[in-house]
Amino acid sequence: MRGSRAWAREDSAAARRLADPEKARRLIRVMGSVPAIRMRWLAAGRDMQDQLVPVLAARTGAAEDSMEVRLPACALIDALSVAMEHWAWQDEPGDVAELTRQALAYLRVDELQAPARG
Repeated sequence: MRGSRAWAREDSAAARRLADPEKARRLIRVMGSVPAIRMRWLAAGRDMQDQLVPVLAARTGAAEDSMEVRLPACALIDALSVAMEHWAWQDEPGDVAELTRQALAYLRVDELQAPARG
């Protein structure tokens, strides 16, 4: 129980940091520029890609190990990372949610559809 309380405090502290856009931007800049932290960030991105694969496979009807599924999973997570990094390094950043929507629009995510059932 004691360990879970410490984790909850750390989690709420992280949430507070990310709620402040300037702190979030600084954190993203550090994550992208410190090699050891960047490696962990890239590994976390890979984990997210792996979690997205079954979702895309179900949506498209393709096999999880197909390039048709794995490539968009990688592209989606990378697009989100690029949008956040772009936002973090701007002198006058726009809305991060809008940048994220733009990044996903460039990938034409709306075209990923489940196969017609008939």
